Amino acid sequence: MPRSRVVAEYEKMQNDIKTSARRQMAAHGTAGLSLRAIARELDVSAPALYRYFPNLDALITALILDGFNALADALEAAERTLPPTEPRAQLRAALLAYRAWALSHPIDFQLIYGNPIPGYVAPAEVTVPAATRQLEILGRITDRAFAAGQIVLRRELTEIPPSVRAQLARIAEPYGTSVEVLHTCMLGWTRIHGAIQLELFGHTPPVVGDPAAFYEQLVDALIETG
Repeated sequence: MPRSRVVAEYEKMQNDIKTSARRQMAAHGTAGLSLRAIARELDVSAPALYRYFPNLDALITALILDGFNALADALEAAERTLPPTEPRAQLRAALLAYRAWALSHPIDFQLIYGNPIPGYVAPAEVTVPAATRQLEILGRITDRAFAAGQIVLRRELTEIPPSVRAQLARIAEPYGTSVEVLHTCMLGWTRIHGAIQLELFGHTPPVVGDPAAFYEQLVDALIETG
């Protein structure tokens, strides 16, 4: 069998396993994953799955990486819909894309940001770089908007507790961004993320009526006030 066909079949089986895992999580929650159940659904033996994922933790890690990278890819795609000379508009597009991806992929979103899976410990050396891609994207767009004068940081956002400033400085330095911009991004991220989580779990729709309009207003307020 040609090597390219072997690789294609191997990757297809990996994707089939992950698709089955997502169906399990949709039915039983992120803690409901079972390699035996996946094997039954795919009509293979449980040991056969170890050729593709050596254990359940490896499968969970692969799903987490898929989720983080797909979300970051969605933000970058939204960024590219507008010219670099319009970073403020790019930031708005990216923040709207954040919600759109979460609503389109609720299982993946809950896996990467929901309740921890009992017994699973994410390998930081693999998952942290993928997890930080989103903040890097939003940070670089915000940096450009700030440099272009399209976003002005409010004074109260630049008054950062010393302990928080010290940690942010360690994170900001490798990326060449300022602590103030990173702090502003973190404040904005927690607000949009909280709104999305509340919407996904059905808390805000009965209250606000139109969660899409509510979220857009939140995004516009964040961008307007810096």
